[in-house]
Amino acid sequence: MRQRFRISICVSVLFLTGCDPYIAHLIEGQLASLDRIVPIEDAINDASLTEAERAMLARVPDIRQYAIDVIGLTPGDAYTVFDANGSTPAAYVLAASAQDRLSPYEWTFPFFGVSPAKGFFDEEMGRTEALALREAGWDVLYARADGFSTLGLFPDPVRQSNLALTLSDFVELLMHEMTHSTVFKLNDADFSESMATFVGRAAAESWYVARFGDDADETRRARLRWADKEILDSYVNALYSRATAFYESAAAEGKSSDVILAERVELFAELGALFDAEFRMQLNLPDEWSFAANPSIDNATILSGVRYQSGLALYGAVFDVVGRDFPALVVVLQEAANQGNSREYLQNWLAERT
Repeated sequence: MRQRFRISICVSVLFLTGCDPYIAHLIEGQLASLDRIVPIEDAINDASLTEAERAMLARVPDIRQYAIDVIGLTPGDAYTVFDANGSTPAAYVLAASAQDRLSPYEWTFPFFGVSPAKGFFDEEMGRTEALALREAGWDVLYARADGFSTLGLFPDPVRQSNLALTLSDFVELLMHEMTHSTVFKLNDADFSESMATFVGRAAAESWYVARFGDDADETRRARLRWADKEILDSYVNALYSRATAFYESAAAEGKSSDVILAERVELFAELGALFDAEFRMQLNLPDEWSFAANPSIDNATILSGVRYQSGLALYGAVFDVVGRDFPALVVVLQEAANQGNSREYLQNWLAERT
């Protein structure tokens, strides 16, 4: 009954959007996933999976229940099912920015409002749109995504491609996406994603401590990786800060777009060297972050990074004030999501209590 209801929703959405090809492809991809999924308990015994994949999958019911009982998340049917998608990513994500300023390209979607990112199941469909945007003069980022949340509309699956992640990244991914199904703000991707980044990491660390112990080697190793992610956060925010200063100065001086584009070549060269010059030596596990060396930097990559990695200290401060109580944190975050300016609300909330 529930499955038929969800399929009827897809059909209704397609009808209401006038059979839009993009929406049709999303519905087709989602229905294909629904056709593949099986209960987690069945997949755990699937002989076609490797022993390591089955071991990772066997942890999912506990991670999910911990998210419900301890963190206070409401995942619905998420992560009760498995999708044997092989090595195919959950989706492909497209983002873009103006080239002469840090201004994201935005799409408007039925029911979900405005978003600075667009997801695709069809890699070539997304690549075609990415190319069109690039040819129209936008900076473009087109990348694989490990997961996404349907906000309870469908039973989001654990995907076979997720099972190749490290355990710490795997737990964080599930906690991040379950946070979206609990707290989500339409038309504010920066708040929704950065908030879920903080909760995902903190909740994953809490699970590690509960399951392995505070001083266990597994927990220590995971904490080193999360500490490295904080260093990468600082790197991403440094990129944003320096790029912002560059574009604001150019605008104040009245420089033309052509001049800005010519001068930003030097800026991006400096930013490209920044990781090796200031951040690499701070990493605990540098070999695990080799992809950050010699980065391809433009406005789209900078904006996509800060969307997930900026302002995390604000959520940490709120977490401390509520006594590091996860359900209490979730309540405050939901209150913030209901406000026009969520981060300003949290700043005022903190000012009244500290």
